[in-house]
Amino acid sequence: MTEQQNSFLPDDEFIRQLLSRRKPLALGHVTPDADAIGSALGFSTAMREQGIDAVCGLPASTIANKLDFMIRLGDATPRVDRWSRDDGFDAFVILDTAGAKRINVEPSIDLVDDAAIFNIDHHISNTNFGRHNWIDAGASSTCELVARLIEKLDWKISQNVASLLYAGIYGDTAGFSLPSTSPSTMETAAMLLRNGADVAFVGEQLCRSQVRSDFDLLRRVYDNTVITNDQRIAYSYLTHEDFLAAGARAEDIDDQVSIPLALKGVHMALLFTEGEKDVVRINLRGEGGVRVVELAQQFNGGGHAHAAGVRIKGKPIQDVIDGVVAAAHENLDSQIAAIGN
Repeated sequence: MTEQQNSFLPDDEFIRQLLSRRKPLALGHVTPDADAIGSALGFSTAMREQGIDAVCGLPASTIANKLDFMIRLGDATPRVDRWSRDDGFDAFVILDTAGAKRINVEPSIDLVDDAAIFNIDHHISNTNFGRHNWIDAGASSTCELVARLIEKLDWKISQNVASLLYAGIYGDTAGFSLPSTSPSTMETAAMLLRNGADVAFVGEQLCRSQVRSDFDLLRRVYDNTVITNDQRIAYSYLTHEDFLAAGARAEDIDDQVSIPLALKGVHMALLFTEGEKDVVRINLRGEGGVRVVELAQQFNGGGHAHAAGVRIKGKPIQDVIDGVVAAAHENLDSQIAAIGN
């Protein structure tokens, strides 16, 4: 394994090794969001447009309803649910994925001896699991990194690739509103617009195209929202029965944690969801400089400084809520004490 690369662009050796591959498989993380889909499908599509026989590993059953439009944008790129040694892949390009166990494909990539794994990511908790690692926690999104890499390579960016990458940046920055949004983020978005990114279409699909099951799920998030006594933490939850009643799937959870986070005065928001029976997923967000990644790591999760996630199996959802909310209070108290507020 090589040393981690921490520049906004990978070094020349990373690029040389990547461009030497003729049939890579591009992959993202489980329960893929817009950034995971945009970076994996956008990069593999861009590679194919350069004559590289890239394939995207993206199981259809894992795609949220509202992100299906991204699959249509990349429909010219072959996709697979599984891979085998007989497929002839000479590299795995893993994007937006903090650890090998979270890769969204079967069989597990971490079981492959001496695999040429290229790890491109912006999660601060990335474990550097690749042979070639390019991790930049200062980037807003992995799509921003991919867009900058394509620009450095002087590849032409097609309209569909531009739209896929723009969607990932928009999704991971909550519409360019999170602290991770930097001048370079805006410059990258502008570059994608100049290359044809369809802002109106992406905005409509991400923000104004809910199906009824999504709408019903949101109503339950609002109904189940709880504000703690000190008004600093808000959380909501969705039981497995809530998912069944709404006709929704675990994959349909994306940014609904923004609902408890939207309450004025809240420093930390959590969303507990049991989309799969006995599997509780927790989305965590911090506001006003509050960090949540350390709280996530306390429960074997990870992510970004102000946006992170956890999965806990085999425990009743109420027990998970009680334990994590108690830990959230302790974590927030320590952060506030550290800054003297």
